Amino acid sequence: MKKISDLYASFRRLTVPTQIWMMLVLAPANFLTLALIDGPLGLIVPLLSMLGFIPNLGIAWVQNGFSAAMALPHLLFWAPQVAILGNYLLQTPANASFTYTAYVIVFVVNTISLLFDIRETTKWFGGQKSIA
Repeated sequence: MKKISDLYASFRRLTVPTQIWMMLVLAPANFLTLALIDGPLGLIVPLLSMLGFIPNLGIAWVQNGFSAAMALPHLLFWAPQVAILGNYLLQTPANASFTYTAYVIVFVVNTISLLFDIRETTKWFGGQKSIA
């Protein structure tokens, strides 16, 4: 139980905007992809979303908190996802379907996330390996 309380405490040490972003934007957008398995892009979008997320559970667990290392899985899996989604959105006429709208949401949210992840990865490789 101490591990869980340590992880929660680390999360709460993140800035409030970061906590809000993670809980109300980033996580919901990426879990939304689970509803897209039957979409035109098939399993690839939800798979890349989960591969960008799931390793962070292990990273946080091993490090006993949140660190810049958690940006690495995002870069590895969400960068290709954003490229795939961007290509799809460029080739598909805009429409109000659930799938198209969800792809746009995931594309925008993960693109924004990747901009922050580049900064965090640079910090991590630069030696800033502290835990929040």
